[in-house]
Amino acid sequence: MPLDTGRGPLWRVTLLKETAQLTCDHKETLYKNTLLFTFHHMISDALSIFEFLKKLVEFVGLLYYGEPVVVKSLPFRPVLEDTMQHLIGSGPSIWEKISTAAAFNSRKLKVALCSPKPRNPYLSKFHSRISSHSVPQKTYVVPRNMTKEETTALTRCSKANKCTVHGAIMAATHLAISQLLFEGSNKDFKNPLVIDSAYTVNVRKECQPKIESQEFGVYVTFDSLQIKIHSSSVSTRESFWDFACSCTREIHSRIRHLGSHRNLLKLFQCVNPETVCALSRFNADHGLYRELFNLTNLGSLSIDPEGKFPYRFAGSHLAMQSAKINYAIGHNIFTVNDRLYWTVEYSPEVTSKFQAEKFVDLSLRILVDACTP
Repeated sequence: MPLDTGRGPLWRVTLLKETAQLTCDHKETLYKNTLLFTFHHMISDALSIFEFLKKLVEFVGLLYYGEPVVVKSLPFRPVLEDTMQHLIGSGPSIWEKISTAAAFNSRKLKVALCSPKPRNPYLSKFHSRISSHSVPQKTYVVPRNMTKEETTALTRCSKANKCTVHGAIMAATHLAISQLLFEGSNKDFKNPLVIDSAYTVNVRKECQPKIESQEFGVYVTFDSLQIKIHSSSVSTRESFWDFACSCTREIHSRIRHLGSHRNLLKLFQCVNPETVCALSRFNADHGLYRELFNLTNLGSLSIDPEGKFPYRFAGSHLAMQSAKINYAIGHNIFTVNDRLYWTVEYSPEVTSKFQAEKFVDLSLRILVDACTP
């Protein structure tokens, strides 16, 4: 059932399954429980949900030992737009408002006048069935993970090659999508191939007042980028790491020097969010949407690493109801207790489960091969 934003509650939990097995000495029964948490995005981003999981493990551990649990209401925090005012300005100028509205209208005029209609040639490779009259949209997930040894190897190799883990993952996903786009074709992709994608940026450290990691709220934004892929990028292990380093430099440049991840917040100052969402839907309906996938990387996190509590965290997969965010596939990645968890989210109106699985499995294989001596 949809969450009622007017009445609440804006989060809920469901127990999906429970299995049990005896330990080797047959003196203790171990239970495996899967909990499905649903949060409305207006109160929580992915990092907030993870902090909630940490607190849950702590609380149930205290209850197990008979210790008191004190649950306090979280204080309301300022919204992202207010905490970023010192970086995005107090408001758009009249010229910015006019130019933004003109850009939106010119997009619609282009579609009306062009024949044949403009299409993103890469999106046509997906089984897209998006239309304003499509069936009610849903988001499905494909869960994957890397072993602790594979995750350690990825971290070690990234450091040895002077790039970030995020850069390595970005390189693998872009190489995977380029291979899938031309799979079965007799033609090689043009050199270089330009892939449009998007990534999520955590801006807590940029906020004033600073927002701590354990505070609930939506303190992320998005940025779009174009990555150039040369056919030589997949020829050798060394060329992969060269490409991963270039991806790392691109991200660092956009965030640290250009501040381009703030453009979305500036856009919301010029045009209300409803209009931005309407344009996104318009782009999808007319084949103008450019980003093939989104990458969200929460980084390295941990839950009870010292084993203080009797309940163990066996992994987590995060996904957002992304049917109205019309990139073909979304990737949500983070490491927990030195093990990488990777969730692919997709809408059946955009692509198929087969394509989503193929994408993530190829991305993982590229990473594992690059870290294998």
